[in-house]
Amino acid sequence: MNNRPQASLVNRILTPSVFLLAGIAALVWFSYRLYVLLYNADAAVILVDKGSYYMLGVGLGLLDLALVIIWEQWLLRSLNRKSTAIFSRVAIGSVVLLLAVPQAIHYWADRQLTAKGYSVCEAASHQWLFVQDIVYIQALTECSKNLIAK
Repeated sequence: MNNRPQASLVNRILTPSVFLLAGIAALVWFSYRLYVLLYNADAAVILVDKGSYYMLGVGLGLLDLALVIIWEQWLLRSLNRKSTAIFSRVAIGSVVLLLAVPQAIHYWADRQLTAKGYSVCEAASHQWLFVQDIVYIQALTECSKNLIAK
């Protein structure tokens, strides 16, 4: 570590702080949306906000990156082979979670909700790139574009 140039004070403090706060915010957002999905399971209208479930992988990846920067810049310790392997596995795992968790939650929610008699309301559902809002309604609920307040 002695032969590498030292990062500026702003980069040593601001960068890991931003990554740390953004990672925590992403995990809180993921947890909140999962909580809403699980505990509104008997509502007439249920929103599966697939875009929010990407936040588990994003949050873990950002926290991993923040910890690497803190390890090297704040603690002034070089990454040894073991710590590099751990941080690398967490980073790869966060990418896997980023890709797999939204699909798994959507598949599980679809199976559970269709088994309870819900159907997808195409008029109220929305997709933009990877962000997909899928609206499920009970049989007696009328499908309309304005079911979910944005």
